[in-house]
Amino acid sequence: MIEEELWQNLRDRSPQEVAVCAMAEYDGENRTFGIRVMNDRFIVDVDKKVISSPDPVRRSHFLPLFLLHHLACARDIPLSNLLVSPNQLTGGTFFFRASHELPLPKIAEKFDNSVEKFLEKGKKLGGEKVDYGDAAVKLRLLPRVPLIFVLWKKDEEFESHVHLILDKSIEEQMSLEGVMLALLYAIGKWVED
Repeated sequence: MIEEELWQNLRDRSPQEVAVCAMAEYDGENRTFGIRVMNDRFIVDVDKKVISSPDPVRRSHFLPLFLLHHLACARDIPLSNLLVSPNQLTGGTFFFRASHELPLPKIAEKFDNSVEKFLEKGKKLGGEKVDYGDAAVKLRLLPRVPLIFVLWKKDEEFESHVHLILDKSIEEQMSLEGVMLALLYAIGKWVED
C-alpha cells in the first residue's frame, strides 16, 4: 500500500533532515513533527503512524497522503520564482487529465462573480491578496509550497473561472501524485463551508 511506503520513507529519513527540508518542527522527546498546512497545524507521529491536529479541523482524506509525500520527499531549496500551471509541471500535461483533472470549476461556481467573498475566503484560509485576474489569493499550502488561486469574473463571452498558479519548485517538494493530492486538498478547503 502506498501509504505504508510513505510512512517507511519518512522513517528512513533523518528527523533533523525532514525538519529542515519541510520547515517542520521536530519534537525529539515525542518523536513527532509539527507542520502548518494553510491555517492549521498538524502533528505527525511517525512511530504511531498518526496525523492529528490540536484544534478541531475538518480532515480530508487527501491530507495524510500529500503530507506524507511532502515529508518523505521535501528538499531544502528556495522557491524557483518560476510560476506555472499544474499542466506545466514535468509530466503534468498528461497527468492532470481525465480522472486527474482538477475540480477548479467548483471554486468558480461557488464564488461566481463575488470578488469580495472570494477574497474573504482566501483570508480565512491564511492567504493574502495578490494582483492577478479579477481577484487572486496566495496561500502557503505548506511552508515551502505557495499556491495562487486566480478568479476571473463572468463577462459577455466567458463564464467565471479559476486558475491555479504554482511555483515550479513544488515538483521538488513531492511527487506528481503528491502534488495532485495537495491541490485536491486545497481546492476542497476553498469549497467547504
